Amino acid sequence: MTTEQSHSPAHSADWWSALATLQRPRTPVDDVLMAVAADLPPGKALDLGCGEGQNSVWLAQRGWLVTAVDVSPGTVTEARDAAAEADAAIVFEVADVTAWRPASRFDLVISTFALPARGMGRGRMLDMAAAAVAPGGTILVREFDIALAREGRMAEKYLVSLEELERHLDGFRVTRADTRVTRHRHGYEELVLPVATVIANRRTDLRSLY
Repeated sequence: MTTEQSHSPAHSADWWSALATLQRPRTPVDDVLMAVAADLPPGKALDLGCGEGQNSVWLAQRGWLVTAVDVSPGTVTEARDAAAEADAAIVFEVADVTAWRPASRFDLVISTFALPARGMGRGRMLDMAAAAVAPGGTILVREFDIALAREGRMAEKYLVSLEELERHLDGFRVTRADTRVTRHRHGYEELVLPVATVIANRRTDLRSLY
């Protein structure tokens, strides 16, 4: 390569401009959430560990009043941009969900692949999530199942069991608690993994902690 060539742009300005507009594939809306929300009248929703905001945006577009929380400022900025692009009004908060507390209760609380590692922080988050559900409201939690640890594919502290999730649902009627092998996509990555799913409704004859 000559000196002149080494200083020449490899591509035109238009090429670099086009490259800058490309985005990695967005994580799709959770399919179980779509099925659950289809049977619910729009109300107030809380998305814990909202990530890119795909679930929050989907709910907001269907009339839900959404509060979305995530610990990462960069991720929340990305989610805000997605909401603005979709003309979806969402309240975003940057906060650690293991310590954050909502100011009100919600008709739908979701946490999809957003739980922290096992420990006191996870327990506090799950207790908070359950307490934030209004009487008659619904909670949905999805996370990778502990079977992955038995297979040596992921550290146990990042995984859940159905029993662990259900321990935090005192005062709820569990409508679904199962583990199914599921195709999971996040950005460019797509894997087939066992996913634990718990869906429950808060009983209306019990007082909430909020």
